[in-house]
Amino acid sequence: MTQHKPPQAMTLFDLIARTWDVKTEVRALQFNAKGTSLAAQLADGQIAFVSVQDAESPDSRVRVEADTGRSSIRPRSKPLPPPVFSEAPVARADVQMCRLGDQGFAFPHAETGVLWRATARGQTLAMNAARQDAVTALAALSRSGQVAVAHGTRLALVAETGGAEVAGIELDHGVTRIAASGDETLLACWGAGQVSIVRAEDMTCLAQITCDGKVLCLEWSPCQRWLVAGCEDKAVLLVDVTLGASDRIVDFPAPVLSAQFSGKAKAVIASGAFRVVGWSLPDLPFGDYAGAPIETGKPGLTIVDWVAVHPKRDLCAVSYGSGLVMLCRIGHPDEMLVREGTGAAVSALAWSDDGAHLAIGGEDGSLSIATFPKNMFK
Repeated sequence: MTQHKPPQAMTLFDLIARTWDVKTEVRALQFNAKGTSLAAQLADGQIAFVSVQDAESPDSRVRVEADTGRSSIRPRSKPLPPPVFSEAPVARADVQMCRLGDQGFAFPHAETGVLWRATARGQTLAMNAARQDAVTALAALSRSGQVAVAHGTRLALVAETGGAEVAGIELDHGVTRIAASGDETLLACWGAGQVSIVRAEDMTCLAQITCDGKVLCLEWSPCQRWLVAGCEDKAVLLVDVTLGASDRIVDFPAPVLSAQFSGKAKAVIASGAFRVVGWSLPDLPFGDYAGAPIETGKPGLTIVDWVAVHPKRDLCAVSYGSGLVMLCRIGHPDEMLVREGTGAAVSALAWSDDGAHLAIGGEDGSLSIATFPKNMFK
């Protein structure tokens, strides 16, 4: 007797997300400033580019039943345009790219380490006026039309057009991470167990603070008092810039790949534990003060690999080693399933500036953009 299996039901992720196979692990994700293009840095040095604009966006496929008022999303009917790849491995995989102007991206070249740029459509070009020294860290300063670039111990501001150096300073330590404050007036430059606070206006070093740990990410608080960093040695590093001192929250079960501030939730959250870890602002656990912990989502048996704070709401995206992706309200147990586990770990998460799109990169070479309908969070 012939046996038939029922058709596989479509999940929410199938209906709201676009997914491509880019063949190799995604190391980092970056939306451009206009929100029209997503660039994915790949482990082999290539860059994959996909358009954020969607001819069959979820909003265009929403249907409301006249008798019940119930909303549904019909499946896509057309194939997705393929990604555009750089012609060769062009980008250093160990230095994260940044935005360049409204449409483009800046990155260090894979062979020389010199500053290059990419257009929204995937064309890669040398920045002819840039220094020929290898770039070790980057950060965009869009308000001034500049990019903060580290060449080892030298920190420079360069023009978005051409890459010519506008101003620079020699620091006492190498720099492998740069974080710009929200108003772009201050630069935090980390490397070799030190963080230097540099005023961008005149490139003056205001403070140099000792910081233990191998930093994987670095971010300013909205009030510019705090720096938070996730560390490879299973810790969160906190720097109180006003005091000129640092402290560590230790004994995480795993490396803390991401730690971020949420202005809407007035909190800081981090990965690396069996649930999203966080504390309320303005005072964080420092010295003898234990801080005010908050609980986000539900505890589980799997470690949270990545968190990504929503830019406009008190929400965060959370991913696990199984490939599971959830959406959580910061400081609350509420959770929404975005993607079921795929068996392959997520390797990068990023929101677009308007909070409409969540980019997900995987160790298996999967690249997705989940686009949330406008009425989803109402």
